[in-house]
Order: sequence, then C-alpha cells, then structure tokens
Amino acid sequence: MGNDWVRPRRFPPITMGLILLNVAIFLADARLPLTEHGALSVGGLRAGRFWQLLSFQFLHANWIHLLLNCWVTFVFGRPIEAVLRPGRFITLYLVSGIVGGALQILAWQVTRDVFAHEVVGASAGVFGLVAAFTYLFPDARMTVLLFFVIPIRMTAHRMLMVVGVITVLGLVYPNWLLGANVAHAAHLGGLVSGLIFIRLLSRRARHDRELRL
Repeated sequence: MGNDWVRPRRFPPITMGLILLNVAIFLADARLPLTEHGALSVGGLRAGRFWQLLSFQFLHANWIHLLLNCWVTFVFGRPIEAVLRPGRFITLYLVSGIVGGALQILAWQVTRDVFAHEVVGASAGVFGLVAAFTYLFPDARMTVLLFFVIPIRMTAHRMLMVVGVITVLGLVYPNWLLGANVAHAAHLGGLVSGLIFIRLLSRRARHDRELRL
C-alpha cells in the first residue's frame, strides 16, 4: 500500500469543504470578533474555553497565511481523501490540529517568554495530512520549496524528514528560524499525531483486510 499511488478526484468534497470553510470563516472574522474568543491561548483554556483547541484551526492571521494552508490542504488532502473514509479523513485532520494546539500550549509552559502568543491557523491539521501522505506514499516524487524559495526534488519520505528537522530547529531556535510567531510546536504535534493515526489505521486495515481504510 505504501507505494501504490491513487488517482484523486479533481475536487474531492471533504478537502474542498475544509478549504471553503476556512475561507468563509476568514471572511466572517473581518466583521465578527471570532479571533478574540476562538484563537488558542493559555488564558482562554484557563477560562474554560476548551473549544479553542478546535476553533483556532479555522482562523488565520492574514490572506497569505490562509492561502498557504489552503494550498497544502488541497495538494495533500486530495490523495488522502481518495484512500480514507470521510469520517477518518476528518478525524485525522482535526485530531492532528488538537494535538498540535495542545503541544503548543505545553511549549508555552516550558518557555513562556517565547510561545506566549495566541495561536491561529490550520497548519497543525495540515501537517497531519502531510505525515499521512508520506506514510502511505513514501516514494512519491515531490517538489518542495525550501524556505518558500529554493525548489528541491525529493521523495515524500525524505520531505517528511526535512520538514521534521526544520520544525525541531524552529523549536530550539524560534527567534532565528522563520521567526518566533510560527507555531513550531503545533506543527510538530500535527506531524507526530498524523503519523501515529495513519499507522494505526493501516495496521487495522491489514488485520481486517479492508479494501478502504
């Protein structure tokens, strides 16, 4: 299964639904104070706003932030949706986001002077999709823009290794790599949880001999 490429639908409904939902909430946030109560923060969780672990995933800081997450969702969501059942696809996405958000809050507890800002963005869930893709299709050839500038051709497996290294370096040197405003801990949580989730599903599928995860 890891080497078998599937031909995804051009506009798969779940992936496109997530993208449209992110765009709609971004537009609504310009008129309504959604970020004020929906962005993930330590203060919000202490006040009992646990829904922030879900709501922060659909809020974005600006158009560039939104478009980048939507594009990566489209690229990796399409082949994943072709493999997973709709419920499991959504679970993968949301659980990766929740775990990523929780890890970001934990990072704040460890180094409060760096990770104390509020968190918004779909990137933790998106990183879960990336991890799932690289597990299912490790030999797929990808063109990666390193630091959004340098195009590099590599396999999906190697891409995951590069992304993982960059994410860890971002945690260790947050003020140097991509800036302190990047939620590196959330990215790492999305990667790890996405990888664990898809591995568990794959093992269960092999055990049950299911044709579709």
